[in-house]
Amino acid sequence: MRMPAPKSPPGRPSRIARENSGFTLIELLVVIAIIAILAAMLLPALSRAKQEGQQALCLANTKQLGLGWHLYADDYSDIMLPNAPANLPDPTMLKSYSWCPTKENWGNDTENTNIYDFQVALLAPYMMGQLGVYRCPGDSIRSQNGQRIRSYSMNGQMGQYLLYQIFPPSGTTPTGGINYSSLRIYQKIKDLTCPPPSMAFIFADETMYTLDDGWMQMSGVTQDGPAFPNAPAHYHSGGASFSFADGHSEAHKWKGPILPKLPYAYNVVGGGDNLTSATDPDWIWLYPRSGCEVNAPAGSL
Repeated sequence: MRMPAPKSPPGRPSRIARENSGFTLIELLVVIAIIAILAAMLLPALSRAKQEGQQALCLANTKQLGLGWHLYADDYSDIMLPNAPANLPDPTMLKSYSWCPTKENWGNDTENTNIYDFQVALLAPYMMGQLGVYRCPGDSIRSQNGQRIRSYSMNGQMGQYLLYQIFPPSGTTPTGGINYSSLRIYQKIKDLTCPPPSMAFIFADETMYTLDDGWMQMSGVTQDGPAFPNAPAHYHSGGASFSFADGHSEAHKWKGPILPKLPYAYNVVGGGDNLTSATDPDWIWLYPRSGCEVNAPAGSL
């Protein structure tokens, strides 16, 4: 004969009722705390993975730009791809005489987003219509008129030959150029004896704190320097990507007192040369890769 289940004392739920009642408040709090701890451990890893992905794509972009730079020189008797300063005559025509449009800002300038400008620039035939190669994926803050097409700039010491034959500025010769630095001007790849091609950077990811045209102004020690008049970005993994004249690209993380602290925020731009010291590790890395002083002997670093 089956015996009936014992009754629970008054005011106390049966064992079966207690088992079906779900989590207690303490148990819920423990589960929430565990989830929060796991999330705190996981989010930095996800952030690092995102940054590493952006860095990989940025390196691929600079590699592609560098390849186009080389192909242009192959087609034009070793002459470097013309740079893109914003202060030369006839800016309406200049875009078709330089590697990219010559103006960019946080505002509504048409060259921020105008695809046609990049289709008629000198680098366009070597990019096969690709626009994504001109912008670092970490440069995500939009200008007033939308997402900018470009965030890379060219070393200001490179590629002045053709521009100054067509638009010789006042006070220069057709084969000369304007030099805002005490570093030498390079017009042909064969000029890269100091520094050698493996040490001479061509394209870099420039921060919007200083980016205005396609010309990344560099500083030498005998004029303005040590300084970063135009500064590399730190959009991903604390550094920027560079392409070099020998065809390789590399990423470099900033460790000094200036570059890692330059702000990246909408409508925030710098008005100075971002002066630093000769002991700044970022200056020590960037300076010899920007060019040699005018009077430095060939083969010097």
